[in-house]
Amino acid sequence: MKKTSTQTSSICIIGNNAKAAAGAMALTHFGLSVTFYALSKSANEHIKRYQFDKTLCNQWQKSLDEGSLSYQVLDNFLLTQPSFDIYWVFLDQLTDCLQEEVLKYIEPQTCDVCLSGIVQIGRIESISKRLNTENVFYIPFVFLNEASVFLATIKPRLLLIGEKTENTAMKNLVCKTFMDSTSNFHLHTLKTIEFTRSCMMNLMASKLSLINELARLADHCSVDMLEVETLLKQDDRLGVGFLKAGWGYGGSTLPKETKILKKHLLGLNLSANIVDEVEYINSDQKELIFRKLWQYFDSHVANKSVMIWGAGYKKGTGRTKGSAIHTVLPLLWGHNAITTIYDPLAKNELSEEYSSDRRLKFANSPYENLEQVDAIIIINWSEEYRPDISVINKSQTPIFDAKNLLSKEEIQQLESHYTGIGRGIG
Repeated sequence: MKKTSTQTSSICIIGNNAKAAAGAMALTHFGLSVTFYALSKSANEHIKRYQFDKTLCNQWQKSLDEGSLSYQVLDNFLLTQPSFDIYWVFLDQLTDCLQEEVLKYIEPQTCDVCLSGIVQIGRIESISKRLNTENVFYIPFVFLNEASVFLATIKPRLLLIGEKTENTAMKNLVCKTFMDSTSNFHLHTLKTIEFTRSCMMNLMASKLSLINELARLADHCSVDMLEVETLLKQDDRLGVGFLKAGWGYGGSTLPKETKILKKHLLGLNLSANIVDEVEYINSDQKELIFRKLWQYFDSHVANKSVMIWGAGYKKGTGRTKGSAIHTVLPLLWGHNAITTIYDPLAKNELSEEYSSDRRLKFANSPYENLEQVDAIIIINWSEEYRPDISVINKSQTPIFDAKNLLSKEEIQQLESHYTGIGRGIG
């Protein structure tokens, strides 16, 4: 249920990523008002970047209509910036130069400062030392468990907050608002929270890469990795998250975290062997489904027509950064394959990225002209319904499932070839 708050502090949010927008919308959702600074020329232009996240967009429009959101262009930050009681700065997607301009403006003030972003370990603590205020807080977004960043933000499963000064977060309106929205929050020093964030993200990346290595072994042992994953999740020591084989991980968070950790280790002359291996496995995994397709067609991929289901880096998102789609497309195009993508959420982003390439086509349905398609590659599936096996059987189209979307029962119903990641078949 939506909370209401009595606004006691003016809040300024500065950032240019989805997390900044979600943080701002979470505060308006809880009854607060914010001034939001970003690089887009207008509020409407800015929210178009996240149109695949309907709940975020709806809250954005609602906040504009109600007057709880005031949008300003960040380029004019130093010229028009009034004084606020609380600044919340999202460092990701701000250039070093722009970060420095913002921090210089805030530096002499005695206001509260909240910081978010995936940065080198110690960076947040270093920023806090140069700021005049003792009320500096670090809120890493380690709670993004939902496809919608907005839904994940308004009800975080885990909330970590770093404090420059002990026992001050409860007095900060932003921190307290989020602490009130979850029963699972933890306070510690800034550097401890920075380090914990890095550990969490890199352990997730390592677990995913190890599962994918084991999935390759499962193929050779004729074992279905989905059945193994079900058993693994019964062991409380392993946890249930990130125990799913597939094409690897994408997005911006995990790849950035591994690079930051590697840089930190090498800077201290420490071994980065495990991080190197995690990065290698993840990169190589994104090519695996193409290699399976190559083997199936005995290297005769030239001029094949391939339907690709999904392009987002995870379910329910239109973001494709780090997705296997950007590996698979060039590999197919290198053999003059005809590619058609079905992904309503990612269509706009892909259209912009590959706007000049006529080899990329889009379908309005996953089954469009399926009788003319030589193969289906599954990278993601954000639909609420399951794929219709009966329709696929009509065309006898072979399936290369990089998402391990199809269940064992669905595979048994297929009349065409199927291969997944560690399914023990194909």
